[in-house]
Amino acid sequence: MDLHKYRWAKTYESGEHQLEIYLSDHNIDAERWEAKAGETFEPHIHAKDKKIWCAEGSIVFDFGNKKVPLQVGDALDVPANTMHSAVAGFMGCVCYESPHIADNPAISS
Repeated sequence: MDLHKYRWAKTYESGEHQLEIYLSDHNIDAERWEAKAGETFEPHIHAKDKKIWCAEGSIVFDFGNKKVPLQVGDALDVPANTMHSAVAGFMGCVCYESPHIADNPAISS
């Protein structure tokens, strides 16, 4: 898997309900999580590839040499063992992630 940002929605007016339909239509089992405004996720890696879908708000992922902003309707594929951190936007965010967090926990740097 390569680091890849793409759109899961055709419009920016999409929301959590539309994402749930998208995930169901694609047989994707994803876990929902929320971050408060400005919440920071310290640098870490995951042992497995990770897919993230933004359902509400925004978040910026930092890969050291590249920052990748996500907003409603965006998705991101993160390869295993890729160091990254993140900061939620000014309204926070609601994202879905696969595999589930317990199956792919963060490993601190």
